[in-house]
Amino acid sequence: MTGLLLGAMDQTIVATAGPTIISDLGGLNLYAWVFSAYILTQTVAMPIFGKLSDLYGRRRFFVLGLVIFMAGSIASGAAQNIDELIISRAVQGLGGGAFFPIALSIAGVTFPPEQRGRITGIFSSVFGIASVLGPSVGTYIVDVVNWRWVFYINLPLGIASIILLFVGLSESKSLIKPKLDWFGIPALAGWIALLDIGFLNGGSTYPWFSWEEFALFGGAAVLFAAFIQIERKTAEPVLPLSLFKVRNIASASGVSFLRGLMLLAVVSYIPLFVQAGLGRSINTSSEILDAFLLPMIVGSVIGGTLVTRVSYRNLTVVGLIIATIGAYTLTLFNATVGTPQIMGSVALAGFGVGTTFSATFLAVQNSAPRKQIGIASSLPQFMGNLGGTIGLAILGTIQVNTFASKVAGVLAAVPPQYQQLASQYLGNANQAGQILASPQILQQLLAQYPALAPLIPQLRVAFVGSISPLFTVGVIIGVASVAAGLMFTGSMKQQLLARKIATDAAAKNDLESTPPAAPI
Repeated sequence: MTGLLLGAMDQTIVATAGPTIISDLGGLNLYAWVFSAYILTQTVAMPIFGKLSDLYGRRRFFVLGLVIFMAGSIASGAAQNIDELIISRAVQGLGGGAFFPIALSIAGVTFPPEQRGRITGIFSSVFGIASVLGPSVGTYIVDVVNWRWVFYINLPLGIASIILLFVGLSESKSLIKPKLDWFGIPALAGWIALLDIGFLNGGSTYPWFSWEEFALFGGAAVLFAAFIQIERKTAEPVLPLSLFKVRNIASASGVSFLRGLMLLAVVSYIPLFVQAGLGRSINTSSEILDAFLLPMIVGSVIGGTLVTRVSYRNLTVVGLIIATIGAYTLTLFNATVGTPQIMGSVALAGFGVGTTFSATFLAVQNSAPRKQIGIASSLPQFMGNLGGTIGLAILGTIQVNTFASKVAGVLAAVPPQYQQLASQYLGNANQAGQILASPQILQQLLAQYPALAPLIPQLRVAFVGSISPLFTVGVIIGVASVAAGLMFTGSMKQQLLARKIATDAAAKNDLESTPPAAPI
């Protein structure tokens, strides 16, 4: 759990320190890659390390992941320019991709089945706790110490995690020599990397219909096809395709993918909606995010308790319906909406999403063979990351294009004598959005050019209008995730009972097949 907290808090702490880092190292045009590099390598590493932990043991790869993560943290703290920081963050992501899924698989093999629901709920709540604590910790470190310590602080936490792991976890050694999927691993890493890079660069670095984007997506398609063929033929596939034939695993993967999409619609764009669209402070934006995250923590703990009593389908579907209703209420808001209404909507969405975490993880763990629990445990987070990356690109494209169209309409109504001035500072949609989101920059601009003041309320309305379609997409995704949740079958209680019956029957057969002792 210490390892999970370490990785989860790192992202939120770094996000808080981001502006200070950029002011020191420069490279604003590459700022997004400080986070994208981490997510990219983490997504690639998750299934690979999950499989390696099944083959060679969980403790050694958990420790390896922590060591890689700490090495990346040291390099990030010592970075002298933005390029070095991005490379170091990629190393951090590799480590995070190792210990995230392995921590969940350790819970799956260490704790008895009847306790896994509660433990998984607690583990899931770590992400919400980190999101709440991270910004405060990051702000304190930047203000009191130095931004480099947002990375160096990972070292004592990582060392503590390694010590606790060696003290609390022991593993038996297998005499069977495993076979590694030497062709499947690079093929898997290749298609994921190309797909993610294509979505991360689309519409920003490269136009969507450029030859670069076609090359990236085409290469991803070719490697994906090759990967499928390799996995069908290899003796020990890195990502066994047979897992997706299990109904609960397929359903959990679909729910996790769609949930990742819906989460981004709320977490990534609510702050922009509040600051740039409504013109409210960063503190208000932070409070609204807390209103989403705190109920998500509560929901994950409650879901972890209920999953031992309620079917996977009912718990997941009810949670996703609640989240979808929360997303729907967001589509009803305009530029005059009050902060309490927004907080109520995001709280509903956060609680609903939180209740589904344990059901998806445990449905996968309890449906997979014990020897594949590592790779199986990586699937929900892997699919969530993949969905989040794709979702961020799609939602970003919708928002930018919609806002650009609305900005053009606003500027068209500007009196002729102010057309040039308005186009110079507000004609670019990205620049206009940055100005609206930054009270200090906006104040300086209006102090210098008071004639632009009447345009600001109109631009805010336009910005709200560009965010609202994203919430509508979130509702559509929510409905699709409910449909995926309906595919679940059975419950944790039924699975454990069936496993006990099978174990008892096997033991009885062994006893009956044992020859009677020779007479003395």
